[in-house]
Amino acid sequence: MTILKTIVLAGVATACAFSAVAETAPAANTLGTPPPLTAFSKLPAIDEVALSPDGKRVALIRNAGGERFLMDIDIDKNDFKAMRVGGVKVRSLFWGDATRIILISSQAAYLREFVGGKDEYYSGQILDLPRNKTFALFDKTGGFYPIVMGDFQRVKIKGEYRVTASNTKIENEGLRSLYNFDLNTGRGRVMDEVPYHVQNWIVRGDGEIIARAEYDRDTKIWTLRYHQNGKWRAIYSEKQMLDAPSLVGRGRDDESVLVYINAGEKAGNYYEVFPDGRFSEPLDTKGSNVGTFYHPATGKLAGFINYSPDGPAYTFFAPDLANLPHLIEKGMPDYTYRKLVDMSDDGRQIIVYGEGPGDPGTYYYIDYTTKSFKLAGQTRPDVPSEWVAEKRKVTYKAADGLEINGYLTLPPGREAKNLPLIVLPHGGPESYDDIRYDWMSQAIASRGYAVLQPNFRGSSGYGDSFTEKGYGEWGRKMQTDLSDGVRYLAKEGTIDPKRVCIVGASYGGYAAMAGAALDPGVYRCASGIAPVTNLKKMIAYEEESVGYDKQARRVLYWKRFLGDESRWAEVSPDLKAANITIPIQLIHGKDDTVVPIDQSYRMRDALKKAGKEVDLILLKEEDHWLSREPTRVQTMDAVVAFIEKHNPPY
Repeated sequence: MTILKTIVLAGVATACAFSAVAETAPAANTLGTPPPLTAFSKLPAIDEVALSPDGKRVALIRNAGGERFLMDIDIDKNDFKAMRVGGVKVRSLFWGDATRIILISSQAAYLREFVGGKDEYYSGQILDLPRNKTFALFDKTGGFYPIVMGDFQRVKIKGEYRVTASNTKIENEGLRSLYNFDLNTGRGRVMDEVPYHVQNWIVRGDGEIIARAEYDRDTKIWTLRYHQNGKWRAIYSEKQMLDAPSLVGRGRDDESVLVYINAGEKAGNYYEVFPDGRFSEPLDTKGSNVGTFYHPATGKLAGFINYSPDGPAYTFFAPDLANLPHLIEKGMPDYTYRKLVDMSDDGRQIIVYGEGPGDPGTYYYIDYTTKSFKLAGQTRPDVPSEWVAEKRKVTYKAADGLEINGYLTLPPGREAKNLPLIVLPHGGPESYDDIRYDWMSQAIASRGYAVLQPNFRGSSGYGDSFTEKGYGEWGRKMQTDLSDGVRYLAKEGTIDPKRVCIVGASYGGYAAMAGAALDPGVYRCASGIAPVTNLKKMIAYEEESVGYDKQARRVLYWKRFLGDESRWAEVSPDLKAANITIPIQLIHGKDDTVVPIDQSYRMRDALKKAGKEVDLILLKEEDHWLSREPTRVQTMDAVVAFIEKHNPPY
């Protein structure tokens, strides 16, 4: 497989791979025999790539032979150090300084003093590979569990790099604390401690706190407080049951902070807010699904990222970064998806990620000082280039005329005509599928199926109005948006409407069960991974998770999306099990803290009571996101065996 692309920077082409992480391209395979499913379903070979602030070192997670390692790579010396991380569920990593790495991981646990029962808790570690030392954040800080709740930032206090993180006191869950940690010893120092709910803090690069956002769960008042001359002042507040503002980060100057407004006349815009409470004009974000980018050296707002199903688009107004998007696009012309992953403090060295025809994903290190690049690693070196399935954008009309966009992945080596189809709706449901390589759709396509991933109403990525069209439409128009896609592809002659199954996870799992129970005659089989199956019980679980607060924002969010409670039973698949006439597969992680395993038990029991065919597979030590490789592989093997049995590809 030849996937190393030549990147041309200012007329200079250089190819120099990291000896520590570059892959040797395997021999090409014929299309007669697909690669094993594990080539698609195992964890990526390279993941969570980060660049040191001086641009001289790269940290990444390497998966080799079922073992996971943290790699600390010296770019100039082509040398590296490694630390085995085993089965730890790595969520992110970043550099604390030029030599120490901060690793954020998670695990499901029950903490007695915290409401909501078992939950997925995060921990942070300072990893000093050169000295072979490790420190856990909050481990040596009295009154806390060694967990973290966010507010991570690299700061430099009196010439010394430190890392910030927040936590909650064990004996006082309402007392939120912000600390900074010594990278040499792991010891923490309190920066702020508040006896009521703080959402987040904004901290300057020198360690000075600028502002914090608070939300009073009783009064429903969101407050922005500014810190100046050693005192806190409330400079803005508004009452919101659900759509409270968000304190996002720093503004473009030394004093302002960035706030996103979710409701009212200012809704849908970012504003810079100044110490006296003044709001700027709404900032031009050039899109509706927009994130922020901060300058790595100053921490100030440097630009916006327009997220869309077609891939991210960057707009930088910081002068030293303004031309960066053009340089990346020019240097990676053959890629259909490009992402800026990380950069050095001076912006001269960057890590970029790209996907394109024949390339399921490659990380590159680019140095604009020397006009060169190095291959940092390939995500899926065991997938031959000819088995990277084509992914097309499709657009069709729903029954009520609403335009639905989505993606169609076609089986390699087969004509796009009269194909068997798997409908693969995304989770969320306020999320979206995009042009990126998707391991599950690629695995299924490699077995001879076309795979449709519709961005049904209720999805994000197409503006708030499109999302709001999904409110109250679980099991209704959100469901028929999927089968309307099947009918569209059948009319086009692309698929055989008699050979269609549905597979999905989380909300997608709900859609799979609802497809069988509420939209009969479309699918031959349905597989639900961690599916919601009873809406009333799911909301009860959400209420329990927030201490039975029925007015909690999390609960109100779901009630708004689900619509009229009196109609929930109509669209709960477990209550409609008697209507199901096709084989059902259920797969659920035992450590799932998002959709409780009880949802699958309910569906299984209802189907058995109705005398229907059902198979429930329980995944040991697995969470909601299929984070562990053994159970991810197990899931994909089970799904493919199920659809091949009930909807043969040939």
